[in-house]
Amino acid sequence: MRLSEIAEYMIDHHMEESLESEVVRGNREKWYEESLIDPLMDEFWYHDLGLCGCNCPEDTKEAIRKYLHIRKDFHDKELAYEGVVRRYRTDLGIDEHSQVQHGVLQFMMYVLDKEGYTEHGGSVGGCWLTKKGEMFMDVLDAWYKREHSEN
Repeated sequence: MRLSEIAEYMIDHHMEESLESEVVRGNREKWYEESLIDPLMDEFWYHDLGLCGCNCPEDTKEAIRKYLHIRKDFHDKELAYEGVVRRYRTDLGIDEHSQVQHGVLQFMMYVLDKEGYTEHGGSVGGCWLTKKGEMFMDVLDAWYKREHSEN
């Protein structure tokens, strides 16, 4: 989804009215899309998740971005459980044999599920992305692309 579409959706669904001053409805120009990265990131990060910007939030954003991609692939590409575990190890550095690392991963799962970025049936380990989760993933992807193209 384009960032402009995400911003318009959020306003239309009363997810965040403070974005209204940033949004030019119907504009899909590249410069405008890029101008929405920070306001959208702020909305998800500070307002919705209630997180702060101290220490190294970039690492946390990247962990969430990678996690959301794993969950999307699990659902959309029918990634098998073994593939999910492998991706947790390769993409997130999670050792499936470490109870502490698994606990930290599971805590992130619980928080993202509680805040409506994912939903699940019988187990949070089998969750899938909601529309809100897909929008956040798209914003995180735009943020990641910008951050890594400038360096």
